[in-house]
Amino acid sequence: MKKQIIILMLMAASLTAFASCESESRVDDLKEFVEKVQKEAGTYTEEKWEEVNDEFSKLLDKLNQYEDLSEEELKEMAKLQGEYAATVFKNKGGKVMEEMKKAGGKAGAAIGGFLEGLTGGGDDEEEE
Repeated sequence: MKKQIIILMLMAASLTAFASCESESRVDDLKEFVEKVQKEAGTYTEEKWEEVNDEFSKLLDKLNQYEDLSEEELKEMAKLQGEYAATVFKNKGGKVMEEMKKAGGKAGAAIGGFLEGLTGGGDDEEEE
């Protein structure tokens, strides 16, 4: 009898372990992709950024098809989306801002407006 209980407990533990591995692996592809982009972003051309953004969108679409994502998986996805956006901005946005600084003149005001837009300042939008 003890032997049967132990076997049942081991089987239950195995099933639980496999189930948790499966759910984690659904987000792991996105995590690995974001980590790869973070490492290589400095070398990307405009064409490469287009490819990378397309692949990122496909990975998100794939994950969003799952209806049984846990709260933990959803939080991880949101975190990875934020990290990806920060990486894109750091590498692409920084270049745009450098070019604006080089242009001189009104660049300071343009950069200020750009940063204000990012931070959500200036809620004086006209209503349609």
